Amino acid sequence: ILYVIDSGKSKQTGFDLINQLATLDETWISQANAVQRRGRAGRVQAGLCVHLFPRCLYDRMQPKPLPEMSRAPLAGLVLQIKALGLGEARGFLSRALDPPDDRLVGE
Repeated sequence: ILYVIDSGKSKQTGFDLINQLATLDETWISQANAVQRRGRAGRVQAGLCVHLFPRCLYDRMQPKPLPEMSRAPLAGLVLQIKALGLGEARGFLSRALDPPDDRLVGE
């Protein structure tokens, strides 16, 4: 890949706690995402990456993206934990590096 045009946006899955629905939200990327996208240009030969957002917006971006476990619906993961007999889902997930909010785990 020689050229990368970075809009600075990404679509990420989320979870609406009020309506109990999965959502697909368009959000600004993190600084780490911008650096990773820049790295895609010119891996084999000289390349160019153009970011379509100003430096002041880059400076206000989060340094790292929010972990998916903290923003996505966990119903499928909870079912897998129960099917594998790994104990109570809330207790199992509380041992993760970035544990999800208890409200996302549910009953």
